Amino acid sequence: MASGPLKICVCGGDNNTHLVAAFSASNPEAETRILDLNEEEATKWETTLDKKGGMVLTINEESGTKRDVKAKPRLVTSNPKEAINASDLIILTTSALDHEKYLQAIEPFVNRNAVIIGLPGRPGFEYLCYKILGSKADLCTFLSFEEPSWTSKLIEFGYQVEALSAMKVLVGSIVRGRGICRRPPLMCLQMIHGSQPLFRPSRHFLEVTLSPNTFLRPVIIYGQWDKWDGKPVSEAPLFYHGISQETTEILNVCSQECLDIAQALTTSEQVRVDVTGVQDLYQWCMERFKGDYSSNADLHSILTTIKQFADLRHVMKEADGGLVPDFDCLIDDLEAGLVVIKGIALIAEVLTPKTDELITWCQEKVGKQYLVNGELTGSDVAASRCPQRFGLSTLEAVVNGKLLDQEL
Repeated sequence: MASGPLKICVCGGDNNTHLVAAFSASNPEAETRILDLNEEEATKWETTLDKKGGMVLTINEESGTKRDVKAKPRLVTSNPKEAINASDLIILTTSALDHEKYLQAIEPFVNRNAVIIGLPGRPGFEYLCYKILGSKADLCTFLSFEEPSWTSKLIEFGYQVEALSAMKVLVGSIVRGRGICRRPPLMCLQMIHGSQPLFRPSRHFLEVTLSPNTFLRPVIIYGQWDKWDGKPVSEAPLFYHGISQETTEILNVCSQECLDIAQALTTSEQVRVDVTGVQDLYQWCMERFKGDYSSNADLHSILTTIKQFADLRHVMKEADGGLVPDFDCLIDDLEAGLVVIKGIALIAEVLTPKTDELITWCQEKVGKQYLVNGELTGSDVAASRCPQRFGLSTLEAVVNGKLLDQEL
């Protein structure tokens, strides 16, 4: 084990950033820096730390009790050079829509042995890292996880965050560069989080890309609002616990389309890749939420009885004396989710009619255009992470995450 503290830079400013930063800064073996590119937020956070003497992480235990853990990050800054300097781990905790901004900001200061982690990374994370980091990318190691490690709630900006519920298992991909990591990155993540969640590596980054949870939020939103008459409602509907059987059937179809893509990649004679670890959504939920649901008779039973999501409701906004759905969250699900999967499916020559239908509906709700007549030729493809945006047009490039030498 290398000597000296583990130097960690946590990037972002939202509740997930507070969570990961607090977990990291509460560990005496870690030196934690926070990079918030919003200068006003960074100043406020730094001032709060000075005033309060640190942060508080409130952890909800499985027993139903809570405990407070004190944490003291070394610094909060909006200066990438100051934050990134000699970091062993660089953890992006923001929305996927902000990853590009952070990667561009830190690129000049990333060293040859850097470990860059998307927590979560979301589909297309590796394609984006290779594009922005350029020649440095081959020396870096990338990790991308399906979801945040815990659900969390920000109690007071810069000071207190509450860890509500941990994933039981969190699967992430590891793309190893030629540089030498000072410490094993997966072990480091486990060290700062403790026993939960269990961080587990996938065989290939495409197993995380094709994880069926990518469809969860957009399909649930589609199922709730596809037949909506446009009139404001009096209260926000339940999110998971309000799922209909019809919506569950759509989730199963989308899950199968992911499996079809995985099967096509695994059996292709053009590439050698094993993505047999891609699970159907029922298996995925069984493992990730083990012990947190009341029934596992079928997918609908699991999703509508997950205890940690009992009170979670659709995101709404006020309009005409009532509430209407706020569809803005679908941009993240499209650009770093559905559109990426569709892009891979096109190159693998796998038909995805339900995914096409879902993208078409979602893009109309957010005023974007990605899919046109079954092809990714829309005006907003350039903002997405689909392989086509990065000039990746072959299975070899899709599997490697970048253009190969003979394709340059």
